[in-house]
Amino acid sequence: MAVAGGLSAYADVKCADIFSDHMVLQADMPIRIWGTADAGEKVSVKFMNLKGGAIADKNGYWRVNLPPKKYVKEGQELVVQGKNTIVFKDVLVGEVWLCSGQSNMDVNITSMIDSKEFLDKNSNLPLVRYYFIPKATAEKPRGPHDLTDAQKWLPVLPEYRRQFSMASAVGSKFAVELFEELGVPIGYISAAVGGSRLESWMTREAAAAAGETEYVEHMEKNFNKWQARDIALWEALPAEERSKKRRPDNRCGVITWCYNAMTAPLQPLSMRGEIWYQGEMNNGTHDNYINLFPEYAKMMRKCFENENFYIYTVQLPDSVDKGWAPLRNVQRKLGDMVEKSGVAIIIDGGETELHPRDKTKPAHRLAIMALADIYGKKIVSRSPMPKKVEAENGFVKITFKNCAKGLKLSDGKEPRCFEVAGGDNKFHPAKAKIAGKNKILLTIPEEVIDAKKVRYAWAPDPDVNLYNSGDLPASPFEEEIK
Repeated sequence: MAVAGGLSAYADVKCADIFSDHMVLQADMPIRIWGTADAGEKVSVKFMNLKGGAIADKNGYWRVNLPPKKYVKEGQELVVQGKNTIVFKDVLVGEVWLCSGQSNMDVNITSMIDSKEFLDKNSNLPLVRYYFIPKATAEKPRGPHDLTDAQKWLPVLPEYRRQFSMASAVGSKFAVELFEELGVPIGYISAAVGGSRLESWMTREAAAAAGETEYVEHMEKNFNKWQARDIALWEALPAEERSKKRRPDNRCGVITWCYNAMTAPLQPLSMRGEIWYQGEMNNGTHDNYINLFPEYAKMMRKCFENENFYIYTVQLPDSVDKGWAPLRNVQRKLGDMVEKSGVAIIIDGGETELHPRDKTKPAHRLAIMALADIYGKKIVSRSPMPKKVEAENGFVKITFKNCAKGLKLSDGKEPRCFEVAGGDNKFHPAKAKIAGKNKILLTIPEEVIDAKKVRYAWAPDPDVNLYNSGDLPASPFEEEIK
């Protein structure tokens, strides 16, 4: 960034920290630029043939909305002028995405099983730009100038390979696939915190709108208690041992703390949407999650002034944790409940590590939903999901949606991982077969007297083989039999 012109006697015009050289502005949406200056100071903004102005309010805040712009692949100057002049260079117009959640979104490219191959292949993509916010929490919302520790916008070029390698692995693969398919500038912002809960990314107002005030207050008290306990244990360690360990910080589980630190300073940036990989820390509270997440989506659309803000989620992967199945089922339902959203099913990953090293699968399955929904690509983008479950002539018939040209089996064997339960809620394995393009027939097990429920892939690491013609695995689910 080049800064020129006279200096104010009191305070220079400043732009929010999200603005820097090499940034990508969102195409076909209002271009919002904001920052601070002296109260009453006139601020003008120019970008190509677009011009706008504002007067800083009594708190020194100013904002300029420029009209939408189509894709711009050649670097341009964004000029902000008051008593001083700021020039941001090499600015493009393209597609901008937020990459958020917990550790599986936060882990960087170096953690991937194919990190070297990916970096070697994608070391010179000047139209792909990234902005990295180190994980942080805050008790109160951070302001527009509080991202001083962020890695400012950089293009994917050989000289920035080290910086690029530290960006979100899932976010980077998602961005590169969008670029390969669209050929337009892609900007993505890494903003994730390992160990964070959904509530920590929400405002109190959003949680209250979900009817979950009592729940989040209970969790807040617990996390504060755990924080005090962990700090006491850390402080009790010998000085030498204590110096080798980081001071404990459980605040990423407390309502608003991640939102305050990493979401608030970005508002009201124009963006196409968000990819979201989170849920491990909400294991065991799926009944609350199904209420909270729709309000989280509404909150994000309000914060970024975009009713068409898309949110694509990664369903929890294979695991050794028996408690993840109910949350996977909730995530599956949320893909239908929340408008302009979708869920990427990755239950066929074959890894049970907390941080699976294959980030191609989640990134690709997020990307194809965006490509189909937003960018008009004619591709199979969603996994089979149960549409209707009913008893029929001594069988249970499951009708699926999202089958494309039809259901298929990855190994040519019979469908696996189906279970049926009666009124006692005890599930038993059920023999299954494909009965048409979008139907599965289950033979009711002898142990089940009166079939009431069906489960599929309800295990930490299920051995699934049911796919659609687009090679997308059917989602785990539990449904009542009608």
